[in-house]
Amino acid sequence: MVLAVLLIFSVAAPLNQNKVPPILPILMSAFNLSVSRAGLLMSVYALTGLILALPAGLIFQRLGYRLTGLIAGGSIALGAALGALSTSTEGMLASRVVEGAGTSFMAVLAPAIIAVWFAVRKRGVAMGIWATWVPLGATAMLLLAPALSQAAGWQAVWWFGCLYALVAMGLFFLVVKPAPTRSMPDGSQPLSQTALPPARASRVLRSRDVWLIGLTFACFNIATTPFSAFLPTYLNMQRGLSLTQAALLASLTAVIPIFSCPVGGMLSDRIGSRKRPYVVGMLLITFALPLVTVLGTSTLVMLIVAYGLVTGLVPTNIFTAGVEAAGDERLGGLAMGVLMVGQNAGMLIGPLAFGALVEAAGWPLAFASMAVIGLAGAVAGWLARGK
Repeated sequence: MVLAVLLIFSVAAPLNQNKVPPILPILMSAFNLSVSRAGLLMSVYALTGLILALPAGLIFQRLGYRLTGLIAGGSIALGAALGALSTSTEGMLASRVVEGAGTSFMAVLAPAIIAVWFAVRKRGVAMGIWATWVPLGATAMLLLAPALSQAAGWQAVWWFGCLYALVAMGLFFLVVKPAPTRSMPDGSQPLSQTALPPARASRVLRSRDVWLIGLTFACFNIATTPFSAFLPTYLNMQRGLSLTQAALLASLTAVIPIFSCPVGGMLSDRIGSRKRPYVVGMLLITFALPLVTVLGTSTLVMLIVAYGLVTGLVPTNIFTAGVEAAGDERLGGLAMGVLMVGQNAGMLIGPLAFGALVEAAGWPLAFASMAVIGLAGAVAGWLARGK
């Protein structure tokens, strides 16, 4: 039950984060944005997340999961409401910063709880189920945003995101009670009794392996965030698909990982390795990205399906590997803070770099450049010690 509610609550973050891509042409027209400036609507979301990633991990360890949940859900709901009321680009960008702050806290919340409640032999599957938070949120918004915007304007998309965050936060507080005063199923102590010696925490921040895994996650997001964010626009502007058709096709990149993320966790539990699945996934992504502008539309559909299968291998096992690299389940929140530095750096850099490359050199070179970043991530992941 706790895992199910964590998943429902976590979805509020990617649901609101991915409001932009499905209706990006509408927003570009409403706010008079160029392609590169439109990328800011995605990248600025990550700016606050990048700044707050490590503090969020430390704050979680200090405040516990209920207060952290309040900060996470409240910030996302507030940011969505401010965005719905925005009448200028500056106001919209500011609202995205507030939403990004909430996402930073959300990202450290669930994995840290999972790390305490689930034994190592089952942690991959549990983390794989939770890792569907991003594809679930992205898929829901890819499917809902065009219909909501056509029915009641783009503001309706933002109000929907605000309402979902508030309802999910209420469910979180209703179901996820303070940890009982007993040992967890894996023998560790509950979160409410966790005491973190400063020396142990500082070793996490100095851990070569945690930071290398974080670098891999940064490269993953630099390479894949623009693909998800700009694919509907590419299909609409370059392939001639309608906005609804483009959003539906792009939604496959989010729908398929809903199934492949848990499979990725099961695979890592079965083979006893977190590193091999996410490194192989990074290599396959590197191979796939340059083919986007080369293949015909019908073949591109098959590539998108394969892409969705592969991307499920990466975040699931990066989350699990990062938590385990900390060496202590109680420090999972702090380790996730390091990983969120990588995630938000990638989300910040990726759309900005991709948008600039599209304007300067065209779509083919932009996609090929992201493949180079993916290869760098595979190398960084392989250098991280651990199974």
